[in-house]
Amino acid sequence: MTDQLIPFPNKQSRSQMGPWINESLGVPDLAGARRGRGPELRSINNERPLRAQLLDWQEAAELSDAWTDLMTRSMERNVFLEPGFALTAAQHFPPARRPSFLVVSDADKANAPERLIGVCALDVPDGFKSLTHGWLPKQAALGTPLLDKTQGVEAIDLMLAWIEREQPQTAGLLLPSIADNGPTAALLRERAEARSLELRSIDMGERAILYGGVDVEQMLHKAMSAKHVKELRRQRRRLEDMGELTYSSAASPAEIRLAVEAFLTLEAGGWKGGRGTALLSDPATASFVRTMTRRLAREGKCRVDSLDLNGVPIAMGIVLSTGANAFLWKIAYDESKANHSPGVQFTLEFTRRQAPNSGVEATDSCAIPDHPMIDRLWPDKLPMADIAFSIAQGRVKSFDRVYRRELLRRRLRLLAKRAYYAATGRKAS
Repeated sequence: MTDQLIPFPNKQSRSQMGPWINESLGVPDLAGARRGRGPELRSINNERPLRAQLLDWQEAAELSDAWTDLMTRSMERNVFLEPGFALTAAQHFPPARRPSFLVVSDADKANAPERLIGVCALDVPDGFKSLTHGWLPKQAALGTPLLDKTQGVEAIDLMLAWIEREQPQTAGLLLPSIADNGPTAALLRERAEARSLELRSIDMGERAILYGGVDVEQMLHKAMSAKHVKELRRQRRRLEDMGELTYSSAASPAEIRLAVEAFLTLEAGGWKGGRGTALLSDPATASFVRTMTRRLAREGKCRVDSLDLNGVPIAMGIVLSTGANAFLWKIAYDESKANHSPGVQFTLEFTRRQAPNSGVEATDSCAIPDHPMIDRLWPDKLPMADIAFSIAQGRVKSFDRVYRRELLRRRLRLLAKRAYYAATGRKAS
């Protein structure tokens, strides 16, 4: 772990941020004390001691309660940065895929529990890297850092100050998969403008989102053509001709345990299993999914919905939630019944039950932009982008060079993907 006191670096920043005090206040370094080290705390804003630390997952786990408390105060909720998701992933993933956690804490009182005002998961590999990346594994769909509603400015500025000091080779920070119209993106743009930093949005796109309280039938009527609606009704009748069609939800930890195993088996029996990309194909990923879903289920933040034919699942979905936000994380279906579109039939039933849920403001599809199935059902879209910005005024020019290289790398990767799909006849998913 790297544990640093960060005095704000220049006069311009001090004038924008308020009275920074660069002196020791005698407040003990709580994390350092746990490891037998002495006080190291300095750099105070508004007479409150703030500390930036980079923690590995085991050290971050010691702050799980404070981390969970920050979730309730954060500007934007991100289920993929819940301790139950992020720490479980870090525990089960191979070392090369594990994140580090840059946390900012407000230790106002020497004997008080640590209070977090910011958490950002970072991909911090060994060796030189000119652009620090936020952590976004394949199993996550959102990279938004957690920032306290009232102290988000202090949190993001101190994170940048930590990176500037501890990673002198780094020109900028790239935060992947951020809601481009959300408060976090707005704060990043405001801080970049206030501090004369460069900021760029990369890979801007939209993905389907379902807002709570919508008239589902009216929404579906507008979203789909009459021909499409007629065909889906015909396919459902054909399924009903085969037996009893029912829909169920598993939510308790015991139910989740069984439902997740059924989901993993269903997914592995399809094209993902054949391609080796199913969750069950990688033992580490499968262990992560089992542990994560059970842990979130204990917190009331996970359920598994199922469309069953004669009691046997033909389509299933894992739904994660945090606060009033839900995420349709994964869908799997029985490909032997593909002619009857079980995945679409599941999504229709899910939509009819999810939208009227008074406790859910929005459900993120977690889908790729222009998804061929869900975009035809959910007409509302969430603008997304990877947001990159320089970390200090002195690194703006180097950031421009790094940014151009990042664009080139992505373009080459996109061309390679297109060539691969063209050669294999496969589609993006």
